[in-house]
Amino acid sequence: MPEFVLADDRLTHDGIIRLALIHTNLPTHPRFEITQYTIQQGDTVFGIAEKFNLQPQTILWGNYDTLYDDLERITPGQVLNILPVDGVLYEWHAGDGLDGVATFFGVTPDEIINFAGNNLSIDTIGDFANPNIAPGTKLIVPGGTREFITWSAPRITRDNPGVAKIYGAGFCGTIMDGPVGNGTFIWPSIEKFLSGYDYSPETNHFGIDIAGQQGNAIYAVDNGVVVYAGWNDHGYGQVIVIDHGDGWQSLYAHLSALNVVCGSYVYQGDVIGAMGTTGNSSGPHLHFELRSDVYGKVNPWNFLSH
Repeated sequence: MPEFVLADDRLTHDGIIRLALIHTNLPTHPRFEITQYTIQQGDTVFGIAEKFNLQPQTILWGNYDTLYDDLERITPGQVLNILPVDGVLYEWHAGDGLDGVATFFGVTPDEIINFAGNNLSIDTIGDFANPNIAPGTKLIVPGGTREFITWSAPRITRDNPGVAKIYGAGFCGTIMDGPVGNGTFIWPSIEKFLSGYDYSPETNHFGIDIAGQQGNAIYAVDNGVVVYAGWNDHGYGQVIVIDHGDGWQSLYAHLSALNVVCGSYVYQGDVIGAMGTTGNSSGPHLHFELRSDVYGKVNPWNFLSH
């Protein structure tokens, strides 16, 4: 049987000292109000979400007017809304119906009304089709979700490159046919590790951010024709898009220099540009995307040769 002895007000068990605990951890009180957070150098959406025990998409859904559903728009000094729970922040508009808003975000009206931070009451809300909610009121939709607005380029084919006109000055006009890819993809840069965000559809990031230095060579991952070459107005900076002619498209963003123009023929391994930090970028890296007519925007890690 183990021997217990009391020595110097400390309980010992076979020589192992156990100190008496005089500190008690109290559970964190639930939070119902929106708080503000000022972005610091080095912050990411994922890091901020972890700090406040939220999902990263909640940070985006609570700050559309600041981040526009784009992880890479985060900038030191910006002030973000931090929701008290996972969900969506919605500004009420004249003519909104409570049933319609709830359905849009995938919740019930009661979940919106009963959330304490919204300061609503079933006794005063009135008709759900025309509730007593003042236009401009910011409501927290606990557990709500919505589709992201995507700012990346649409599928741009060599047959219709002008479809990308709304994305910036880099759009191309008519393009003749050209080389066709072989269906295998080499790495677009020297480095083969992340410098920022990974492929993350749940946070609207459909590419990988590849590490490197300003000016590093960027390579065509397969044969094809350039269908976009130049500035992108939605945060990607200087961009090249290659149509590979076999149902695949590759995108290279934040470039510091372009070695190709609209309609250029490129072959696997050609240097098409230089790594940079143009657009919404916190430092030199390559934002790279792969898109398939069959599979959509795929995870590049699964298709690039290592």
